[in-house]
Amino acid sequence: MKRTLLLLLFLSASLLHSRTRIRLTLDSNVEFDLSQVIYPPFVFPTYYFPTMASGFNPHGIMLTFAYQRIGPQHDISDLYLATRASGDFSSSIALGQLYFAPSGEPLPPAGVDPPGGNWRAYSIIYQEIEHIQVSGPGLQQFDRPQDYVFKADADDESGNSSIVVYYRVYGL
Repeated sequence: MKRTLLLLLFLSASLLHSRTRIRLTLDSNVEFDLSQVIYPPFVFPTYYFPTMASGFNPHGIMLTFAYQRIGPQHDISDLYLATRASGDFSSSIALGQLYFAPSGEPLPPAGVDPPGGNWRAYSIIYQEIEHIQVSGPGLQQFDRPQDYVFKADADDESGNSSIVVYYRVYGL
């Protein structure tokens, strides 16, 4: 009887310690202060990079996500990174006027709508940014700097407005 009890305890402990940890870090807030740029522009829409951003990415944030496999058995094989935002800036400034792209995407030219390239407009629904296959032991880390642009439209009201941008990392 004593032998069976020890075996059951060992099996339970090994199952509890087999897992995959996931992590997400952001390094900065982002601000668009249109009093620091030529505003109003001569042509609408005009796109602006942030006036305050990451020290590592002057046009946005440094986003890092990671996974670490611990133990012999794992419950996820795919890792996903997604983003969304809280809602409109104001009654005349829509959430869809804020765009994101991988770092290095060029500033869209004035007068072009939508901005093209890899720029995607924010929405209140999560949009997948990245999908990674989870494999192998140990810690795997991925730096994914994100750039932002704000699209100024002719009907934008002045004032201070803010939104919250959400990132989520999850495994399946």
